[in-house]
Amino acid sequence: MVLAMERPLKNAVNKFFRGKEPYQVLRSLALFLVAAKFISRLQQIIRHQGLRSYLLRCLTPYLKKLPMVRAKLDKEMKKTMSELRAKFSQELTSPCTSLPSKGMEPEELLKLLDRRKELDTKTWAEGKITGAVYHGGKQHYDFVGQVFSRWAFCNPLHPELHPALRQMDAEVVQMVVNMYHGGPDACGAFTTGGTESILMAMKAHRDWGEAEKGITEPNIVVCTTAHAAFDKAGKYFKIHVRKAKTDKDMAIDLNHMKHLIDSNTVAIVGSCCQYAHGTIDPIEEMGKIAKKKKIGLHVDCCLGGFLVPFMEKAGFSMPGFDFRVPGVTSISCDPHKYGFAPKGSSVVMFSNKELRRHMYCYLTDWSGGIYATPTMTGSRPGGPVAATWAAMCRYGEDGYVETTRQIVGATRQIAEGLKQIPELRLVGRPEVCVVAFDTKPTAGFSCYALADCLKQQSGWEVATCQNPPSVHLALTLLTSKQADRFIKDVKAAVDLVKESPKLYNSTAGVYGMAATLPAGFIEEAVGAYMDAMSEVHDGPAGP
Repeated sequence: MVLAMERPLKNAVNKFFRGKEPYQVLRSLALFLVAAKFISRLQQIIRHQGLRSYLLRCLTPYLKKLPMVRAKLDKEMKKTMSELRAKFSQELTSPCTSLPSKGMEPEELLKLLDRRKELDTKTWAEGKITGAVYHGGKQHYDFVGQVFSRWAFCNPLHPELHPALRQMDAEVVQMVVNMYHGGPDACGAFTTGGTESILMAMKAHRDWGEAEKGITEPNIVVCTTAHAAFDKAGKYFKIHVRKAKTDKDMAIDLNHMKHLIDSNTVAIVGSCCQYAHGTIDPIEEMGKIAKKKKIGLHVDCCLGGFLVPFMEKAGFSMPGFDFRVPGVTSISCDPHKYGFAPKGSSVVMFSNKELRRHMYCYLTDWSGGIYATPTMTGSRPGGPVAATWAAMCRYGEDGYVETTRQIVGATRQIAEGLKQIPELRLVGRPEVCVVAFDTKPTAGFSCYALADCLKQQSGWEVATCQNPPSVHLALTLLTSKQADRFIKDVKAAVDLVKESPKLYNSTAGVYGMAATLPAGFIEEAVGAYMDAMSEVHDGPAGP
């Protein structure tokens, strides 16, 4: 049968090349291969990043070298750095850039540290900020600090030296796994934050894809609203990150997601809830797709990690999102947010130990001996581990149910209040702890102007988001007690901005520029910001 199919093909090829010189045959073949390679590469570009974005990325480095463009960029960078230095120099306490010639007395150091602590506390103590500081109350704050200090110099890398720390590390992970209804083979690891948890989950799925399916050019499919850490994982681990569109409520578009999945896809990603708008992706439907395609499904619960497991007991409906959903293979959760643990604590979970092993890093032939670590870090402080264990045991399930009732309840109260303001509209679904909103086209001012006014007039720090434009408030336990105050202040800010919209345009200017310039140009401004953060700025002489 094969020979019968070959004969017509042979005759057609011979007829096509009959009378042609060998060189012509080779040239035709070469042109065909080049064209095929070009088309394949073009399809890859369109699928992964889009032709427009690719062309802009290629052209931007050359555009930056043009004298007029370079001069403009340098001028803007100098202006940006000057403004940032002025901002960061406003409240300095005796800058110290060199070691003191003689060591300072503890009493003197503590006085200086008290001043610095006061500066770092006053901006959030009233609870008028979005997220950032997830305070569990003054008494809890002091208690966790005491526990932290007792294990600050211990290192989980050496479990034989710190058996109690190893036990608490394992117990934190197991308590979180049980919160998410993991089966008998479910497991996890303690990490330093949500970003590391996400990186480790993606690394595990990448290595699983290569080991089990022979995938050498892996990709993951995420929503455009997924956390930036997934893009970071893509950059670090050479994983293509494909972006699915959103529906009208800013949840992932399942049809577009399915279109982006191919034979090189190792995992899809859902958020519960996502950072920008607070929407929960349809995890149960995504689980069915993951099972059918035989790929992983990671659920990012970093933000809502200590809220969503307790929502049903707190009296709120909750769709399936954890290991009870068939198809879910990994979950990330941050105790250092609504678990009221200190910063530097997160947990990455896996549905089985086989998948978790793909997260590990082994070096068995190193001259210093066998070296193996479960996550990205080698040494890490024991303080966050012990303090997280203590925070979870202190609050307990009843405590977390109550804080969930307060935070989620206040979130929905604010959402309802914002709906009553004619100039505003909600963006996404405020299902857990985030309320995102924009201004209507008829309002006459932008949401960014409103954010500036809230900051200047009432001291509220809201987060600015883009694509689409919006601002959001991520409620904490402190913020939840000020729901009425926030709604009142937003109403007042709307009236002020309507009267004088040009007075509140600093944030709008930044985001307007970001919307019109290629990413390569914006990166320079962002780089200047990070440079300024790492500088010791001018101020009073050091100690």
